[in-house]
Amino acid sequence: MTPDIIIKGKALYTTKGAAREYGRIGCNFYTGCPHECTYCYLKRGAPSKQLGGNKVRLKACFKNEQHAAEILLNEMDKHLEACRKHGIFLSFTTDPMIEETRRLTVSAIYDAIPRIIPVWVLTKDATFIHDVPIMTALNNIYRDKRPSIHFGFTLTDHDEMEPRASTNDNRIMAMRRMSLMGFSTFASIEPVITWEAADRMVRQTLPWCDHYKLGLRSGAKKDYYDIAESGAAIKRIVRKVEYFGRTIYLKESTRRLLQQYFQPDAYEAFLSHTVDMDGKRIEL
Repeated sequence: MTPDIIIKGKALYTTKGAAREYGRIGCNFYTGCPHECTYCYLKRGAPSKQLGGNKVRLKACFKNEQHAAEILLNEMDKHLEACRKHGIFLSFTTDPMIEETRRLTVSAIYDAIPRIIPVWVLTKDATFIHDVPIMTALNNIYRDKRPSIHFGFTLTDHDEMEPRASTNDNRIMAMRRMSLMGFSTFASIEPVITWEAADRMVRQTLPWCDHYKLGLRSGAKKDYYDIAESGAAIKRIVRKVEYFGRTIYLKESTRRLLQQYFQPDAYEAFLSHTVDMDGKRIEL
């Protein structure tokens, strides 16, 4: 299922491909990311020329931050029904909570709330919880509105592969802070570098994380993941998540691997313990 209309705005757009597994409607204000993750898709192929690099820049279509905020307002109003239904996701072209980008992210959140538009934010940054103006602004959001704002953290447990991002431990601390404040939280356990690391990230976040997305490493060699080891690990992770009353979405990459582990009937039965891209329980 895709949004009811195709959006091709300056800030908002209808996602496609793997991006759809995170959000139906993307919101990008900036390009470039300083984290220098060794596995980053923005470093490879055609996107690297347009979106890669570690210098964060406001997109050329925006005159300044105020203009970007005004454009987003207009586009949210123009596509209000679709935005309310699917929410907006920040961001596919940078980290939306680093120092350079977080002001516009919070501005977007403030504009989305009165329009009853859910917002998903995915970050590898934990320093924003020490940014007094940013946290004051988030703390001023009425508590009954906070569940519609979802703060997500990419967790790999491999800091050496994310040299300029916040440590995974600090990201978990930031997740705890946002959960205690009443915001919804999610974890992107992607890419899975090792199953031991992925399992550890899930265990350490269960008290604070509402939802998980589990995905494999793109561009990895065909035999990078052992089928038997991977299948057993995914079963353990899904069972933990379900036991704690959380939800988990298995990305398409994970499902393709899992199909090699299970018999067809067992595979379908196992998926019933997970949710689809929209967070709805998968039924047999």
